[in-house]
Amino acid sequence: MPNRRVVKDSKHETLLEALAELTVKLKPHTQLPSERQLSEDFGVSRMTLRRAIDVMQSRGYIYTVPSKGLYVSEPRLVKTSDVTSLSEVLRHRGSDPRTKLHLADRIHASDEVAKALGLRKGEWVYRVEQSFFDAELAMATETAYIPTEIAPGLLEQDLTASLSSILAQHYEKPILRVQYRVRSVIPEEKFRERLGLAVGAPTFEFFAVGITSKERSAFLVVSYKRGDKYDLNYQLEL
Repeated sequence: MPNRRVVKDSKHETLLEALAELTVKLKPHTQLPSERQLSEDFGVSRMTLRRAIDVMQSRGYIYTVPSKGLYVSEPRLVKTSDVTSLSEVLRHRGSDPRTKLHLADRIHASDEVAKALGLRKGEWVYRVEQSFFDAELAMATETAYIPTEIAPGLLEQDLTASLSSILAQHYEKPILRVQYRVRSVIPEEKFRERLGLAVGAPTFEFFAVGITSKERSAFLVVSYKRGDKYDLNYQLEL
């Protein structure tokens, strides 16, 4: 994860941010200006531009068509985390979604949280714990961590709403992609009880980090979803 304490004052880092913001504004498969035009627009050398283009391609923002030029890539991951839009999914299915807020406070980041968010251990983060229901059935429970620096006053917001939408509307935007780690685990007791599961029942653990157009981590969400209510489907795109 990028360390947010590193000051991005080089032409290369500034150019990467500018290119990322440009691609976000354009539709997928839109052709970008020529390298010559881009270098003039951003006031950088062709060598600096080509170096940045290589990075942008490796990150999946753009792609090259031989003899034609540069194009905006299709988003490979959703722009907001599905762990914070479960209520919307249920609502579209005609269900009666509910959200229960368990706690919202400010804590010192642990090793794992700090590493995921590009912070130093002990830095302040907001912690928000909530569960999602389909009518009376608990479907998922999650803990979200957000750096206090990028979301001042977050605890004053309506935290029963989607955290991704709160961030997008009031703070860091846009959330360009979400990096996931998914595994089957036996959750600790408090999460098991929130989901109404028997002792020893496995759940899906989603470890999701939201990345902004500035290539910094805006949130970490660790959620537990009932293994008897979820299917995981994957599509490999070559």
